[in-house]
Amino acid sequence: MRSRILHVLSVAVVLMSVRVIRAQSVDLANDYYQHGLNDKAKDILIGLIHGGAPPSTKARALYLLGEISFGEGRVKVALSDWEALVKSYPESPEGKEIESRLAQLSEIVSKASESSLSSAVASSYIANGDFWSKSESKFTIDSSWLPNVELADEWYDRVITEFPGTDSAEVAYERKLHNLLGWKEIGSQGEAYGLQANFGLYMPQVLSTFAAFEHDFPKSASLQAFRYQIAQAWWDKRNWDAAKEWLQKIIDQGNGQQTFYTELAKARMEKLQY
Repeated sequence: MRSRILHVLSVAVVLMSVRVIRAQSVDLANDYYQHGLNDKAKDILIGLIHGGAPPSTKARALYLLGEISFGEGRVKVALSDWEALVKSYPESPEGKEIESRLAQLSEIVSKASESSLSSAVASSYIANGDFWSKSESKFTIDSSWLPNVELADEWYDRVITEFPGTDSAEVAYERKLHNLLGWKEIGSQGEAYGLQANFGLYMPQVLSTFAAFEHDFPKSASLQAFRYQIAQAWWDKRNWDAAKEWLQKIIDQGNGQQTFYTELAKARMEKLQY
């Protein structure tokens, strides 16, 4: 009996030692990664994932393996590792941490893999729109007396219509809004365009374009910036109620988080009228 107990205890000690070694292996892989020895790190981690390591170790290994791939610019591989982590070990600290990032990472993959012919065509449309929207150009073409804003919008609208839901369409919405918000040429005699030239004409277009943009790309990172630009446009016209409405939208969309634009909106709300 005594020998059996000793045997059981010996096995337990061995198993515990194996677990410690495996855990240390993840730490060793992380040290290799931190010192730029990525191949060595990946060898260790892949071995742990496909070996008999406990779930906690495999979760750590998948997390770090994805981090290494992401740092190398292999976003699809990183996303695959992290999806496997969330699927296989959803209750692990690493699984819970990475789950909230998957949507954003999926968008990055979509952008990185956008290399089709349609993307090239969409890019050409955007380039044509940029010519009209910006004061500087790559060509010597006299655009005076021409409806720059409307000509730019035509090209941006082509992208939005022909490539709905794509990264190109998101860029086109952003460029169109910048275009409608307008600009002014340098110099005292510089001509103004868009909202800066005719508020009454272009503000309804800004609002309708933003509404469509928000509908098509509700998670776009640029929405808060455009909300502030719209609020600022109303503020410049001393329409305090409209400015306050758009500033409040920024705060509400922040969901209680302190970001650059939520704090900026709060600061402006405290000193709205002048």
